[in-house]
Amino acid sequence: MLEDQLDRAFPDLAEIRDKRLRGLVGELWRSVSERNPVHTDIERIPTHPLFPIERHGSLANHIRGQMAVSKTLVPTYMREWRIELSLDHFLATAAIHDAAKVIEFVEQDGKLVATPGFDHALVAGRLARDLGFPPEIAHMVAVHTYVGPMRLPRSRAAQLFQYLDPLCLPVFPEHGKSSVERHLEANHWSVAAPPDDVP
Repeated sequence: MLEDQLDRAFPDLAEIRDKRLRGLVGELWRSVSERNPVHTDIERIPTHPLFPIERHGSLANHIRGQMAVSKTLVPTYMREWRIELSLDHFLATAAIHDAAKVIEFVEQDGKLVATPGFDHALVAGRLARDLGFPPEIAHMVAVHTYVGPMRLPRSRAAQLFQYLDPLCLPVFPEHGKSSVERHLEANHWSVAAPPDDVP
């Protein structure tokens, strides 16, 4: 099961001081693993079936990136603006925010595909709520993505975490559509190229 791979895949989980919260991370991953046993190696799950791991990294890379950035972001906000954020909450949210993709990505005709209409953020947010995560974490998870219906964050932590999602996804314009353009198109928002005179 994937929950047995968490400590190896995400060593920053050890920095979560709240032992109960660390345990809940494992419970959530156990829950999604039981719903779709096709995924057996956490390092082989893509961020999306359309994004080859060789170019864009795996879901585990994405999560580790968010954890690393969180470890810089949280103390920076305290040092520069005296805004207190919970590193425990950011690390736990990073660990679980995309876990429902384990349910979403299924095998079809021998290939991994995303289930149409599946809202991984909302599903993971509800799982977090139902398992007893702090409400702030469930909210951070539920509103973290720009794909699908845009959900506005209700807290500074949720807003900042929402920015981490595209930041930690190496999908750049040099390789086709950027992560920003893909998010805009997924929501049917207009996309315009910069004017010709902009460098």
